[in-house]
Amino acid sequence: MHKQTLNSRLNAYLIYLGVAIASGGVALYTPLIVSETGIKFSGFWAASILCGLNLGRVIGSWLGSRFPATANHPLAVSGNILLEGIALYCMAFLEQAWALAVFAVLAGLGSGLSFPGLKFYLLKLRDLDQTALFSRLSFAIRIGLVAGYLLAGWIPHHTMKLVFLIVLLTFISYGLLMLAAMRAIVRHESNLLKQQLEQEQQQKLACDLVAGNEKLSHERCQQSELPLLFYLSNAVFWCFAVQPTIGFSLHIPKFTPDLSVSTPFWIAAVVIIAFQIPVSRQAVRNKDHFRFLQFGYLSLFLSFLCMLAFPAYAATVIIASVLLSFAQIFYGPSLDVLTARYADRVSADTGQLMSRQMLYQSMGNMTGSLAGGLLFDLAQRWNTPAINWGLLAAGSLVMVILSQHKIPSLYRDATRHATR
Repeated sequence: MHKQTLNSRLNAYLIYLGVAIASGGVALYTPLIVSETGIKFSGFWAASILCGLNLGRVIGSWLGSRFPATANHPLAVSGNILLEGIALYCMAFLEQAWALAVFAVLAGLGSGLSFPGLKFYLLKLRDLDQTALFSRLSFAIRIGLVAGYLLAGWIPHHTMKLVFLIVLLTFISYGLLMLAAMRAIVRHESNLLKQQLEQEQQQKLACDLVAGNEKLSHERCQQSELPLLFYLSNAVFWCFAVQPTIGFSLHIPKFTPDLSVSTPFWIAAVVIIAFQIPVSRQAVRNKDHFRFLQFGYLSLFLSFLCMLAFPAYAATVIIASVLLSFAQIFYGPSLDVLTARYADRVSADTGQLMSRQMLYQSMGNMTGSLAGGLLFDLAQRWNTPAINWGLLAAGSLVMVILSQHKIPSLYRDATRHATR
């Protein structure tokens, strides 16, 4: 009877809409603040903003994995979303580069604490397919990014105060939509749990509680941990995948000046929007998802190989950006599904595992943001323009090999040991 009280699809789309709106705000401010900081100060300080954002996400994800019961509370998730928006809004009033980096860390902290909570509540919509949940989440993010890029083209940004006011409003909207969805999910679970506990006195059913029994889930999760290499492979993927954010921006003006710097990013977003959901539907079994992880690394390798072989052609940059898009299409949702399925299989705390996953992803993004600029500078100093792409191609090839057998076997072994 209570099963009909929650409209899972409606609440999922409330979350998707909030994520899309906030992603639009991110796409609106990021290129503007990075560009302005680079002009006023230096490329190092411009990169420090991206590094600070990811450092904050690392800290937030670590805190979320340590205190999942607190981080996953609906008010905590919405509060952390608001923290990110306020920290970003304050950046419009800052004049010092170090202050921008500090507030970027605060914004990243809010992001690192709130995004795993978002996934935590999405996964509580158990009547919806997990693969579809994460592929649509990725789709919503890309839709928001494209909208943000379009908005940035005609909004007057002679003053950053207007830009960041719009950004703040997007995060307020995101927080309110998330809060509405989370409260509906919590009410439904509370009613459903009461009915289930009256019918069956099995403590296993208490794992569906949002707050009351998360301590039990936390203890189980501590005993059921995924292998370190599984997490590190996630960090490495995003370290490589974020390289073109810096690499293309530096490469295009020097080697393919006829091509607009924004072109590969537009193309990447459009490709993901067009192919994310159709491709993700092809993966059903765990075996399919592990194959998609390998395809993700293979796409990275081919992307970097193109840049290594023909670095001076605009068409190469376009092809490389398309391959990079498919790397994210294959890898991101499949890793989310595998993590969620592991949590379900071993009755672990899903929110905690998602926080730990984001911790390593943010570490990869932070390292990749800095490494992208350093590798480009190193290539120029050694007068070997393609060395950065060559190193990335070699690293991606190693991960293709590891993801064929080693990483899947570690995952399966961890699952068997945890369910004994």
